Amino acid sequence: MTSTRSTPSEPVPVPQRYYILGTAGHIDHGKTALVRALTGIDTDRLPEERRRGMTIELGFAELTIGGAPAPSDGASHPTGRAHFGIVDVPGHERFVRTMVAGATGVDLALIVIAADDSVMPQTVEHVEVLHLLGVRRAVVAVTKIDIVDTEMVELVVEEVRELLAGTPLADSPIRPVSSVTGDGLDELRQAILAQSAGIETSPAQNPFRMAVDRVFTVQGRGTVVTGSALRGTVAAGQELEVWPAGETCRVRDLQAHGIHYDALARGQRAAINISGIDRHRITRGSELATPGYLRSWRIVDVRLHCLSSCGRALKSTTKVRLGIGTTEVPVRVVFFDRAVLEAGEVAYAQLRSGEPITAVYGQRFILRNESATRTIGGGVVLRPLARRKRRDRDTALDTLGRLDTGEATERVEEVLRAAGFAKPADLQLCAQAGVELDDVPSIYQQLEAEHRWVPVPGSDVYAVPAALDDLARRLTGWLERYHQKHREAPGRNVDTVLGWLERMTGKALARPLFDSFAQRKIVKLLGQFVCLPEFAPELTAGDERLLAAMLEEIRAGRFQPPSLDGLKVASKADRRRLERLATLAVATGELVKIEAKMYLHVDTERELRTRVAALIAERGAVTVAEVREGVGSTRKYVVPFLEYLDRVGFTKRVEDRRVLADQPDR
Repeated sequence: MTSTRSTPSEPVPVPQRYYILGTAGHIDHGKTALVRALTGIDTDRLPEERRRGMTIELGFAELTIGGAPAPSDGASHPTGRAHFGIVDVPGHERFVRTMVAGATGVDLALIVIAADDSVMPQTVEHVEVLHLLGVRRAVVAVTKIDIVDTEMVELVVEEVRELLAGTPLADSPIRPVSSVTGDGLDELRQAILAQSAGIETSPAQNPFRMAVDRVFTVQGRGTVVTGSALRGTVAAGQELEVWPAGETCRVRDLQAHGIHYDALARGQRAAINISGIDRHRITRGSELATPGYLRSWRIVDVRLHCLSSCGRALKSTTKVRLGIGTTEVPVRVVFFDRAVLEAGEVAYAQLRSGEPITAVYGQRFILRNESATRTIGGGVVLRPLARRKRRDRDTALDTLGRLDTGEATERVEEVLRAAGFAKPADLQLCAQAGVELDDVPSIYQQLEAEHRWVPVPGSDVYAVPAALDDLARRLTGWLERYHQKHREAPGRNVDTVLGWLERMTGKALARPLFDSFAQRKIVKLLGQFVCLPEFAPELTAGDERLLAAMLEEIRAGRFQPPSLDGLKVASKADRRRLERLATLAVATGELVKIEAKMYLHVDTERELRTRVAALIAERGAVTVAEVREGVGSTRKYVVPFLEYLDRVGFTKRVEDRRVLADQPDR
């Protein structure tokens, strides 16, 4: 990795604490000149940038303020030393996308406003972007004071205060400076140092994550990616995942501003030399992370704020451009509870993309119009792995509300609910619920103690009660739709219902859940059929008369029952109607199905069991011929009868004889 700075022969340990300082402001207001005056580094590295005098791409520099070392706990304070990795962004409106990429991970903003121009359109838009991305601390530099009088500087300062009024940046210090004469630079440095004292940063413990803002190749070294480390630490030799490619790579070497390190931590500008992945599989917008932490998805649920300055309402299903991390992708906005979001309003929405989006819970984003000429809003990711919006609007809104404002246990509970009966890995909970890895065990303990994480009846699998309720609602809805289409049918076959449960939960849980739902009277068993408890098959008066006649004929036939085709009433109905009524009679317990077209009346089946049991008790075992004589029937019927009794576990066959199933073989 190249650098204009000297590089020590041995890697140095990672510093205690770093911050990312991002510039913001209108074109030609002196952002790059100010960075050069503060650091001695020219961040315009491209020949075209130097020729045109305009920043096009992101530039980077390092600034250390203060002479005393940082405290032992790593916290910076106004009298100590703070290290800043500076990201210098373009000010031209055509490069707002690049500005947003550079603002990712910014802890402190340096808003630059020229004294001869004052507040300009990109100044306003950049401040809006900072607000939407959650930047809560800033320092304002009023530049070019060497070319205006004092009265003009004071006027610009007042306009800046008006711009920031009502925003989280309202109390930001404002320092007039000149990058040419150096006036005010010391005061600006001290203001930056003081503002850094109150910054609350994300933790340096794992998992690691970095959004890539630059990719290049160094001869003899291979692929190098740069970005701001958003959280965690990374060390040489470590394996990382690359998203959205979904591939792995290995860290060969680490640098920060040209200096080699054994490890880099959250808040540092990182240059990482990687191997094991094709150069073309990683671009600006890609993410590096601890394996198992991130996933890419095409639908995310969010809290969305439409800017008041947007001037127009945002309609549901509108196509916009999403800026998240260091990437920008086209998405469609779909609201949960409205058709239109007025300017200045906030609502829950779903962003649907044709390209994979890599995000975590709580991540900030911005939206620009489809032509990318204006920032129209932004917000916070609530569900990075969302499903397409369903009809149950109230449940969806309640879930998003808990994710938005709930405590850690509530957020984890909602993630577990969405996972159903597959327990997410702890790293996935970190990404999807915004909790720290070390806190996961205690959160599970609390949920279990409060009966919010319970075992599935009949298994050792745990789930949240809401997941069980959701499954029960889906099952009843599925059965209800079947009943509405097939009102004359007794329900769905037991095996069909078990298959449905297996697809929803996995093979091991299907039977325990089925038994639990039946015991709780969520579903009802009718023989080999499953229906809703309140369901009763609808029969016409003609069907009722036909069924009664069928039952009487089969009862009268006793051990030589007529087949469906042989019924006297068969001439009055088609075969399909007879089969439907016979199936219903089996479900209601009036008939017993012996084989395809043979049925016994339930009373006759009960008598068959009694007679066979008596014969076996008398003789120890019986043949087909002995049963035939005992019930006064023929082989045509007795063979199917005995096969049926074997099938239901009443008898079992030993060579050519039958014994009771619970009787030892002779």
